[in-house]
Amino acid sequence: MALKIIKYLNYIPCLKKKVEGKTSSIVIGNTFISESTKLGENVIVRGDVKKIYIGKNCFLKNRVTIHVASELQGTEIGNNCIIDEYSIIHACQLGNNVLIGSNSVVMDEGSLGNNVVVTNNSLVPPGKKFPSNCLIGGSPAKIIKKINKNDYLNFKRDILLKEKSSFFYNDFNYRNFLISNNIKKKIVDCPNNCFVAFDASVKQKVIMGQKSSIWYSVAIFSTKKNGKLLLGNGSNIQDNSIINTLGEIIKIGKRVTVGHNVIISGKTEINDDAVIGMGSILEKNCVIGNNSFVGANSYVKEGTIIPDSTIFAGKPARFFRNVNQEEKIFFKKGQKIYENLAKEYTNEFI
Repeated sequence: MALKIIKYLNYIPCLKKKVEGKTSSIVIGNTFISESTKLGENVIVRGDVKKIYIGKNCFLKNRVTIHVASELQGTEIGNNCIIDEYSIIHACQLGNNVLIGSNSVVMDEGSLGNNVVVTNNSLVPPGKKFPSNCLIGGSPAKIIKKINKNDYLNFKRDILLKEKSSFFYNDFNYRNFLISNNIKKKIVDCPNNCFVAFDASVKQKVIMGQKSSIWYSVAIFSTKKNGKLLLGNGSNIQDNSIINTLGEIIKIGKRVTVGHNVIISGKTEINDDAVIGMGSILEKNCVIGNNSFVGANSYVKEGTIIPDSTIFAGKPARFFRNVNQEEKIFFKKGQKIYENLAKEYTNEFI
């Protein structure tokens, strides 16, 4: 068992027999993983407060993120599930034999029945529930068709083999954005009240504000000349996000949330109190306004300007509607949770 197991507060992960994981994978806190489940590279399973339960014979592929909604909602994954690369399972419930295609997101209080197959690049929105024995896909996901046992077995073969002719072959992949190099030293200027995960790969100058945080398996680098990332007070960059400055300056304002598995490529300005939804991609020269929200699993094209207090979503991201006051309060609560988590994790590992 090569993976890393980390205690969080009074919670110690429980892993049963024949659980296997790569050295870059991390299991944290209130987590139970059943027999014969496998974790690929840079898989993050973070049970801070509410519980994560993962059933038997599951396979979590590279850079999958499994998380909870703090004290509100845990995550339950049934037996024999396969979650493909760079997908996010967040505070939701998966039945048995669920197959999740790559670069997909299942959000808070979502529910998938048994033998559900999710196509690549899909988004299951908060609270959305799907019955057993169906193929779903899209952003947001909808039922494509009902499936039988033979259909399911063919899909399972495809997701395991990932041949070019496979149903689950994906032209888009996070690897297109993740460039490795030999620089190992973290280049971070941060106050004592910040949190930087021990495995975060920071190979670009980062200046952090008070109570800000960079989480597990985050990669910050440049494929061109040196650039810089400015991270404002109280802002957070969550697990498995990939940021390439392209030699430019990326400015993230105060109290900003950059969700799990977000990709930012090139010069970007994200203003105060904004939220970048998990699984989203921002191309260069984008500006995100104050109190604005980029919906989960969105694609923000180069040069997009998002006005203050608006919601943009979709592929490509377009204006959806204005942010209401209730949502602004909700976003601030989420940001404050991460300030508290940063404090707890810093205290835990000092």
